[in-house]
Amino acid sequence: MLLIFLSFLISTAFWLWIILKYDKFEREPIKTVVFVFLLGGLISTFPAALLNDILNTVIFHEWEKRLPIDRIFGKYLVFYGFSGFNEEVFKAFATILLIRRRKNFNEPADALVYSMTVALGFAVYENILYVVNYGYITLFARQFNAVPLHLGLAAIWGTGIAKAKFLYQGKYFRTVAPYILFAALIHTMYNIGTMLTANPFIKLIILSVIAYFLIRYAIRKMRRYAQEGPFANRLFCNACGTVNLPDERSCKKCGQKFELEFYVLCPDCNVKVNKTSPKCPNCGTEMNTEITENQQD
Repeated sequence: MLLIFLSFLISTAFWLWIILKYDKFEREPIKTVVFVFLLGGLISTFPAALLNDILNTVIFHEWEKRLPIDRIFGKYLVFYGFSGFNEEVFKAFATILLIRRRKNFNEPADALVYSMTVALGFAVYENILYVVNYGYITLFARQFNAVPLHLGLAAIWGTGIAKAKFLYQGKYFRTVAPYILFAALIHTMYNIGTMLTANPFIKLIILSVIAYFLIRYAIRKMRRYAQEGPFANRLFCNACGTVNLPDERSCKKCGQKFELEFYVLCPDCNVKVNKTSPKCPNCGTEMNTEITENQQD
């Protein structure tokens, strides 16, 4: 039991380190990250768990009657679909509630830092609930799949939070909703993966592979947003990874033209200017780069 508990603490510290590792250029205050981790995890986990338990009771109250396998499978699909959507909504809502007015939320990478931090808090509280219900052994297995799963899914709707803040004037519901739905779909597919085989080792491998690709996506997105942000004093080529001086217009190695997702380069002073800003805050040059509501992602 002690070994499993230590692995839980080490895993939590490791994933928190991963989140903060790629926040390179303007690091978030540790006390704020810890606050979001604890409170965000708390206010997202327990309402989601309560709704999951209620639906579980409603859907599976006829389990003792040995329903035909097709009906049982259908009930699992309903439950897994609801729980995936339910959990992603509460995590995203908690993140938006806690960070949307914070002064520290001042670059796109911050949306991913705090989204993934809330998701880590959610995973920690959820793991505690799993231990209470299913024993300590579940705690060890979930470090390799459920925890990175939650972080990777958070990076998906965290992208929506970044766009709502820096491109769409704080229109969180309209902007983030599609990302939540996409994350919920992947979450549902992951849950269904638990039904593909009864072999616990094969099941662990399948779920861990899904979680691996999600966390890989999250890390790449975090790195890109941090490199594009206004506090990075270099331009990083998305095509070949070459570091360029801030006054370049295209990559010095591969020739790729720099097209930033959230910013444009001021034609006069090369400062990164938010695409919604009418003027360069550094030299006052007219930018004329306002993003319309109908612009495609």
